[in-house]
Amino acid sequence: MVSSASPIAQFDDPRIEEDLNQFEIIQPLEVDEGQCIFVKSEEGIYSFSSPGTGDQVCGLYIIAEPDKEVEFEFQSFDISCSKGGLISVIDGWELNGQFFPSPRDHPLPEEKRYTEFCGKTKPRKVFRSSQNVGLLEFRVPAKGQGFTVLVRFHSNPKPCNAVLQDPQGTYTLRNYGRQSNCSISVIFPLSVQILATSVGVQSGWPQKTMDFETGLLSKCRKRGINDYVEIRGGDGLDPNLMKTAIDYCGMKSQPINHPVTVACGNTAVRLLFEQSQASFYFWPKILLIFTILTTVANVYGKDF
Repeated sequence: MVSSASPIAQFDDPRIEEDLNQFEIIQPLEVDEGQCIFVKSEEGIYSFSSPGTGDQVCGLYIIAEPDKEVEFEFQSFDISCSKGGLISVIDGWELNGQFFPSPRDHPLPEEKRYTEFCGKTKPRKVFRSSQNVGLLEFRVPAKGQGFTVLVRFHSNPKPCNAVLQDPQGTYTLRNYGRQSNCSISVIFPLSVQILATSVGVQSGWPQKTMDFETGLLSKCRKRGINDYVEIRGGDGLDPNLMKTAIDYCGMKSQPINHPVTVACGNTAVRLLFEQSQASFYFWPKILLIFTILTTVANVYGKDF
């Protein structure tokens, strides 16, 4: 207990004391009826002590706000190699063999996105994700063994890929000049409305862009336009493996008349950007608003 003379108790703002205390309290990850998948959205210290889970693979899925990155720092570590124990630190999320961000969209090659450990020596490296989600995937057969990890969030002023846990308000998806695709993923059926877009509007001359509205075009890939936005749906994590509901390109500053309804377990909006030179002069972007579906049959718009 903190005494009245403690420096922590001298802060006028109770939020500061709250922030400090969250890194002092260890939050146990407890297996519940054989289930050991944990999803957490707060910074803090998390601890797992195996009840003897055999070959069962468990996971600590961390999700932060879209403009954050996730950091893992191990405080203690005891996972026997000889008994089949192992832990993987993954840059992103993995589930049933699928990754977010998609291997096609992540800045690192797939083999560099995860690191495996076992033994009694805690990893010295501090692991930091490239987006707002990160994962510890672990198998700890021996009872009483496990780990303690400190989870922190860091600012990411130019997010490219993000998973949304509570999609409210408007979101802007852009690649900030990167030579890569960017995606927003939501693990809900959604209605997606485009409020404004400026994607794939390069003119035929190198290093120039159109400065007038083209309106919103669809079937952009079939038109030979390399830069466009896809709205996709599916039941896995990888946006690239989801089915495409529709794609858009063009410049339009007004909302489209009807939203796109994606009645799948996962919804993704994916910005594909393949122009080799345009990124130095033009950042494609799209402004979106999401609505979580309660009853799909009552939602108007383009169904998928």
